[in-house]
Amino acid sequence: MTRAPRLLVLAVLVPLLAACGSVLPKPPPSPDLYSLTPAPAPATAPKSRLQLQLLVTVPQSTAALDSIRIALTQSPTTLEYYADAAWTDYAPQLLQSMLVETLERSGLFAAVARSSVNLRADETLNSDLRHFEAEIRGGATQARVEIDFKLVRINGEIAAEKDFVATAPASSNAVPAVVEAIDNATHQVFSQVGPWVAASLAPGQGKNR
Repeated sequence: MTRAPRLLVLAVLVPLLAACGSVLPKPPPSPDLYSLTPAPAPATAPKSRLQLQLLVTVPQSTAALDSIRIALTQSPTTLEYYADAAWTDYAPQLLQSMLVETLERSGLFAAVARSSVNLRADETLNSDLRHFEAEIRGGATQARVEIDFKLVRINGEIAAEKDFVATAPASSNAVPAVVEAIDNATHQVFSQVGPWVAASLAPGQGKNR
């Protein structure tokens, strides 16, 4: 005698739950994810390798660039982001990973590692990320990457400092083309960092910019 009322209650609840489910907001679509690549290895192996361990810290940046979102600017005073697109990691961490791999491929140093690794560093490479975005000016789109590097000795002294800037044209304002241009501009910067560090640590070299 009690089973019929329970079945009736269930029969009423099922359509009510289904109706509630139909009015719940749908989650937003997942963004398309993009990454960078390390700069290509040099065509020829270096003549010598510095017997030192180089530690690479995460670049410092403004809050606007410390993001997984892909930035663009259409005027000197505005910064926006592409919709439905994101980096696979926060931009500073992504750049750190690619720089470490680029420096490892260069063959210029005995060891290269991120600052999160328990490595006794002979030198530390710090940096400030100043530009890492697409620029749209007069209908043309290009990538702009600017990173200021500081090479710091184990005693805290700045051995060298240099600002690297690179631009690369994008074939269109579509996100894949923009990401390719940012990757190309990043390669231009990263390919210069290893030789600059090595030259700065050569005997007789003082601070340079």
